[in-house]
Amino acid sequence: MILKPVNNIEVFCEAAKAHLGVFGSQAWLNIYGNKLTLIGIYKDEHQLIGGFYYMNTKNYGASFLKLPPYTPHCGLFFNSESKNQSSNNNFTKEVITEVCNYISAQKSALTVLAFPSNIIDLQPFIWAKYKVIPNYTYRIDLSRPIETIKANFDSKNRNVINKALKEELVLSENTMSKTELFSFFMNSLSYTEANIYEEELKNIFETFSDPTNSFSIEAKKNNELVGAVFCVYDNKNCYYLLGGVNKTSGVPGVNNLLIQLSIEKAKALECSIFDFEGSMLKGVEKFFRGFGPELVPYYTVNKGKLALELLLKFKKRQLF
Repeated sequence: MILKPVNNIEVFCEAAKAHLGVFGSQAWLNIYGNKLTLIGIYKDEHQLIGGFYYMNTKNYGASFLKLPPYTPHCGLFFNSESKNQSSNNNFTKEVITEVCNYISAQKSALTVLAFPSNIIDLQPFIWAKYKVIPNYTYRIDLSRPIETIKANFDSKNRNVINKALKEELVLSENTMSKTELFSFFMNSLSYTEANIYEEELKNIFETFSDPTNSFSIEAKKNNELVGAVFCVYDNKNCYYLLGGVNKTSGVPGVNNLLIQLSIEKAKALECSIFDFEGSMLKGVEKFFRGFGPELVPYYTVNKGKLALELLLKFKKRQLF
């Protein structure tokens, strides 16, 4: 097995998209330009059987290996041709070991990387002294009737949505320009605890988004924008990527209503899953929980050089 950079993004995405959907598409990965490192997993010199990606950044002279912003995981995928469970287990262990060795060889001052939820065997990282930390997202199964899905909403959530429906809101899809969406979410994110990556956020709207991979739903009252959501999707999953409200509008329940409409839109697009795309902030988790989704774990691996890790134990104890 050989791990090495893939310089041709088309080759990488051709192999990745069937496994990763929208987050393995060339349109999405182009958001990051030359900041993204694509690593191929090869059976031999030429046979690509898997891969993953990450970003390298530098701060204060130190290198950091991390996820690309607005992407939920490192995109690790690989093909196993065996139908024998023991052989599959052995092959998975070999792949994860090689991935761990490759990442360790980069000698970054700090590594923080999340893996897709189907990657659960991260023992090689534990053995290599990484911290393997569970994280969570919420997902809704869209195969059920929409009324069944809404019946699983928390009663308080349903009440808030009903109140929002009485506010004489004008609800629409994809009516904002890309520039307007970027400006709105830049402003709404500034009021949250989230990190803002302006260049990548701008690229999501200007170079990625089109009707085949994303949609926005907006709410206005008296010609004033009071809230908007933005979702990305593929032929299986719809991801709630961004949501925001106008804090000065005084209209309650707007975001709740917009998420309900996004779930309905995802079902109309024949997606199988609506994914809230990470739910680790306490207040955000409680809000998402009100929509009756299933809690799904995924894992991050974290490791820093000793001095940096000791410092982070005080500031990010939950990670280190």
